[in-house]
Amino acid sequence: MNKYHFTLAAFALFSCSSSDKSDENSGMGMELTYEMDTVMVDPGDHFFFLNWGLGISDLTQDEKLLYNLNPESLLLEVVDMDALALKETIQLEKEGPNGIGGGFISKLQVIGNGNLMLFDFNKIVEISPKGELIKKYEFDRNTLSGYEFDETDVVSYMGIFSTDGKTYVGELEDESFRKPAKGLAVIDLEKMELNFVPTDAISKLDEFRIMLEMNGNAMMSTGETSYMKFINGELVLTNTAMNEVYIYDFTMDSLLHKTFESTLTGNERIKNFPTQVDTREALFEASKEKRKQVKFGPMIFQKEENLIWRISTDMDRMISDSVVTKDVVTFFDADYTMLKEQTLKNLSNSSNRFFKDGMLYNFLNIDDELAFVRLKPNLEYD
Repeated sequence: MNKYHFTLAAFALFSCSSSDKSDENSGMGMELTYEMDTVMVDPGDHFFFLNWGLGISDLTQDEKLLYNLNPESLLLEVVDMDALALKETIQLEKEGPNGIGGGFISKLQVIGNGNLMLFDFNKIVEISPKGELIKKYEFDRNTLSGYEFDETDVVSYMGIFSTDGKTYVGELEDESFRKPAKGLAVIDLEKMELNFVPTDAISKLDEFRIMLEMNGNAMMSTGETSYMKFINGELVLTNTAMNEVYIYDFTMDSLLHKTFESTLTGNERIKNFPTQVDTREALFEASKEKRKQVKFGPMIFQKEENLIWRISTDMDRMISDSVVTKDVVTFFDADYTMLKEQTLKNLSNSSNRFFKDGMLYNFLNIDDELAFVRLKPNLEYD
């Protein structure tokens, strides 16, 4: 296909100064208007891997490059986000001097020095921006000190690294997942020491899990998601089910818990659906009922304003048997004080959102081509 870089939709202004006060939380000392457009990424002769919706991707700290991994072929796609074009592809290897091993990678993180962390089910591999093997991390009783592991304790490999790459935080959970997660494992990677932080922030989400059991055996389950982020040097823990945030202070070794009250969405999941079913049809039906409720998104940091965004969805209305949802943005300051909430119009349903140059990028698949809906905010403060 021909190379291209163009705007699909003209900028349209959406103002929060509408007289419909049900769509905003006024009097919070800030006013948001915004413009939106849609841009395509030039793939050259390449076809981007979009099957996972950029689920295994991350933006570099300088916002210049986006790395996206195809976990099946281990082809790493590098997108120049300034040019909105494919820069290069890098073929990762399973074997050899730069071999990352077998398994199945399901998460990618770029740390501050530009290296990439590839999260496998039983290890994490660090590679250079060119795909060269740097290090492999394994977290267990044989590699870590500072904590007395119980027989079934394991550290989750789906955690997060600090920006400087010196700290890893993951859930401390049960290897069979039959017991609740105990809390957080905060690991000093230079000393390979584990500091255990007990909390029910993760285990309390188990009550919303829908389990399919057939003939007494667990076959499938759907549950809530926990989000871990490093924002301004602090570990921030949120989830899809509850209107809350946990902030871990590394210096004080303390976990602060804050809850919020929203007016444009619900404040937590309500368990009005079965949590144990014995057919796939019942699982799908219970999940459909669950989708009628609020789902909180992760915290997204806008460094230009030192502001934190959270975009959540909730049911707006039903059309026949279909759930029509609305998108609501909630703003927090650096101390996680809730400032304002507002409904956003025409936002794409994206599982991957990030800020670049002050604009919020939302992934969009247009006929199997990589695109982004960009929201350019204008914030005014009283």
